[in-house]
Amino acid sequence: MLRVLINRYGPETGKNLLKFLPDDHQEQLNQISIQSEDLKPILQHPQKCLYRVHYSWIKPLIDRFPPRVRPSLIAALNAEQISGMRAKPDRLLPNISKSFIVNEFCYLLDIDKHIPLEYLPQTDLSPLSHWTKQELVTLIDFLGLHDLASEVRHIVNRDHLKNIYTCLTPKQFYYLKVCMNLKDRLVTPKLGIDPNQQDCRNLKQVLHRRGLSRLGKALCGQHPDFIWYLVHTLDMGRGNIIQQEYQAQPLPKITPILIQQVLNLMNFLKNE
Repeated sequence: MLRVLINRYGPETGKNLLKFLPDDHQEQLNQISIQSEDLKPILQHPQKCLYRVHYSWIKPLIDRFPPRVRPSLIAALNAEQISGMRAKPDRLLPNISKSFIVNEFCYLLDIDKHIPLEYLPQTDLSPLSHWTKQELVTLIDFLGLHDLASEVRHIVNRDHLKNIYTCLTPKQFYYLKVCMNLKDRLVTPKLGIDPNQQDCRNLKQVLHRRGLSRLGKALCGQHPDFIWYLVHTLDMGRGNIIQQEYQAQPLPKITPILIQQVLNLMNFLKNE
């Protein structure tokens, strides 16, 4: 907040104000790259951030409380989160109670330890922070098709191809053809699928897991708070997998390729 307040005075005046602070505080403030002068993201941060968190991250917190308290806790959430828990709150909370519960959730989720989205450095992948859970899940599904394309290139049996193609939507099939026309730049392990059988459920699960892995590695090097927002938009299962794949530094010769795949796919999904 101090960094944002200083920004409101302009570069020169802000620089002069810093001189009144201890040297270590000046150094810390100079390391913060926030350029914004707007205080609203800070003031609106707790509730706005909580309401974009998938309910699967919140439910374990609610389960810690006695059963008689849980309906009030659930009533402080938004309609989508309440629906996800298949709950029906039996009461309307006064604003002061709702505000207290929201702040308590924010404390338990460590939301106050994360910079508001509006202040994070912008990268090519920043638009993903505004995607819904369903949009991200679709992106992950399609990313796995890059792995499938590598195997399909070596399948000549028409029945085997039919077993695979039948499991894809028309849009997925079209994107698979796009992937097959691209040069393989990454060597990935075999999917472990049996083309002799038409097992759509297994194929979709395998492709989805590969998509999660690709997205996690594409995100390597991104700001940790950006990763936090992204994984908490997803359910806990998918979010934990992405966190396991993520590293603070980009993976040489891997992350740049995967970033380009994600960017191409973002354009494909938004334009189709």
